[in-house]
Amino acid sequence: MLFVIFVIFTPIAVWLILHLMSRQKSGDETDEPKEPIEICAVCQEEFPMNQLLEKEIGGYGRVYCFCGECIENLYQEYQNTTDIKTGE
Repeated sequence: MLFVIFVIFTPIAVWLILHLMSRQKSGDETDEPKEPIEICAVCQEEFPMNQLLEKEIGGYGRVYCFCGECIENLYQEYQNTTDIKTGE
């Protein structure tokens, strides 16, 4: 009896579970396409790609994404350090 359970019923149960799971995933994929989400390289927050700036950095062509708030903060930091150096 134990042999029948392991050889016949277990594979059928696994196949049914996998079949039902794949059916649910394919149903989700047929819905309207979702906008790609990416993480800002500075603040590590998730944003839709249309709200991020992509820049290729370095010799290896690594692409980083930056959100507007982080870009603005970096610009302000840069302005503050250049103002200090020029003595204003």
